[in-house]
Amino acid sequence: MAQISFYTTLLLVILNQVTSVFKNFGLSVYLFDIAVLIFTIFWLVYFLLVKKSLKLPKKSYLFIIFSFIAGISLLLASPNFKSDELLISGFYLFRFIIYLFSGIMVFNIIENKMMSREKVFRSFVVSGVVLAFLGVIQLIILPDFTTLDPDLGWDPHKNRLASTFFDPNFVGAYCVLCLTLLFDKFYSVNKKSSKFEIRDVVFFLILLIALVLTFSRSAWGMFGVVVLIYGLFKSRVLLISAFFVAFLAYFAVPRVQTRLSGITDPADSASLRLDSWGNTVKIIKDNFWIGTGFNTYRYVQRDYGFLTPDNENVHSGAGSDSSLLFVFATTGVFGFLVYLLGVLFVSFEDFAKKNKNWLLSLSLVMGFILESQFINSLFYPQIMFFVFSVIFIVPYNT
Repeated sequence: MAQISFYTTLLLVILNQVTSVFKNFGLSVYLFDIAVLIFTIFWLVYFLLVKKSLKLPKKSYLFIIFSFIAGISLLLASPNFKSDELLISGFYLFRFIIYLFSGIMVFNIIENKMMSREKVFRSFVVSGVVLAFLGVIQLIILPDFTTLDPDLGWDPHKNRLASTFFDPNFVGAYCVLCLTLLFDKFYSVNKKSSKFEIRDVVFFLILLIALVLTFSRSAWGMFGVVVLIYGLFKSRVLLISAFFVAFLAYFAVPRVQTRLSGITDPADSASLRLDSWGNTVKIIKDNFWIGTGFNTYRYVQRDYGFLTPDNENVHSGAGSDSSLLFVFATTGVFGFLVYLLGVLFVSFEDFAKKNKNWLLSLSLVMGFILESQFINSLFYPQIMFFVFSVIFIVPYNT
């Protein structure tokens, strides 16, 4: 039962935009949201009423406290917004809490030996491979997003693997998360089965190719952090190999050169991110203590004049290009500090306890934090489901 419910939920999660149910008035509802909600509530009721034993992993404490602070910030900011805007912002706070508790439910499933950590990790890796294949289909059927209706609010990506996420940056981040799980397996597994090793190497290559085809610099940087950490602590050969492959890719794939050289181009998206960071800092200065209210960022940007009627409804308008700055702007200094401490605690708790899987926690979180400063990935539902499910169960042996 536990495995079937988890696999079904994960399948709907990676189908992402394909499962859209409702989009209007700044609110988007998907089948994967409903699936995660059902998964979370079902197992919450089961562990509370049937097993009469629900455990909260220590790594979740600060994120739960952050949820309360986020709710308080929204309540205090309520006089500044219309009722429908508050309802929409409240919905997204509720969604964050649901995804947080979905990870807690996975933790309890593992705790009660209803599913192994190995199966959870393998499921996520396979989901990344499926996402990569769906991305290849997308490149064939829909290589140019400029052909889509502009009212849909999607960025005009062209010849980039965006898969069912419709965004190459988030797909790239998901691929790196899966690759990190494989790194952990390569460097910690007891190598008894060559069959598993061959399969995992094939998965690794598929995910790596998909990562390259996203042409996402933020995802490449995230992968670079993961490789650097595993290279420093596990294998210097990995660092040399990664440098060699990156060198070849730079000179063999012209678009890789174009993407990397575009960082200094004023017309490139990198300069737009600088503008986004600057706008967020302005909002933080005016709302330092309690923030603007959780997930009210779109409405605040509109009031500051950072969004116009022409671009007010774009997907990126709801957040800053830096997740941490977004947290600071919407929940204030207290929300920011609690969230940051929660992230740091996740990174270093396993190391402090001498857990043999501490490198997985560190590389996942450090790479993820870097990447989230270029896109608002800390609150992207597919990423939240992955990260909250994985980081709470890292201490468990396979």
